[in-house]
Amino acid sequence: MNYYFITGTSSGIGKAIAEILLQNEDNFVYGFSRRQAITHKNYYHVPTDLSNMQKVSSIEFPVPIRAKKIVLINNAGQIGDIKPIGKADDLAIINLFLVNVAAVGVLMNNFIHRFEDEKSEKIILNVSSGAGKNAIEGWAPYCGSKAAVDLMSQTVYEEQKHEKYPVKIYSIAPGVVDTEMQVAIRDSNENDFSKHQYFVDLKANNELSSPQEVAAKYIRILDHSDQFPDCIFSLRDLQ
Repeated sequence: MNYYFITGTSSGIGKAIAEILLQNEDNFVYGFSRRQAITHKNYYHVPTDLSNMQKVSSIEFPVPIRAKKIVLINNAGQIGDIKPIGKADDLAIINLFLVNVAAVGVLMNNFIHRFEDEKSEKIILNVSSGAGKNAIEGWAPYCGSKAAVDLMSQTVYEEQKHEKYPVKIYSIAPGVVDTEMQVAIRDSNENDFSKHQYFVDLKANNELSSPQEVAAKYIRILDHSDQFPDCIFSLRDLQ
């Protein structure tokens, strides 16, 4: 069996990844999200508020049975308050970093500790963003959070080189995807977000990738991890 632990399975990329994986009877998926959106005999929903660090740190990864592969996918994330710093809401900034960074770090920490002696193939895939490499006005907390995930991933990648049974680490930007996050971006105030029209046009011109397209690419990497470089890159790099 292959075991997948995925955050944010109620919608978007996380839901699409889980649904594709569940087409294979050899895959078992644990989904971490506030609401359950998937019903399948190989799917187990774990009600989770990723901004609640007490609950996140209490998550226990179950003992795998005849595991061939064990994967953690940190997919959940939020765009936050789309406003320049100085106008943003303090609590929204705090909540964003809890979900986008702190939860990712805690889950990585607990996953690696739990399976450090496991000989099965082990992978952590963090869903990153091009915003972690580019300054986008109105997105300072989001850009900062994704930059943090990239550098945290790169550091863990270096650490795992010294382990007897290392975990493969990826931090991969999906490109611009037609998710609820894009709806929030288009619904933002254009006076607070200088690139507002650009994202409106992406939708109008049908230039957004679907969650299913992106999910299939992520799964391709997970299924053939020996063919792809570890750590940080973008799905746009795939041919």
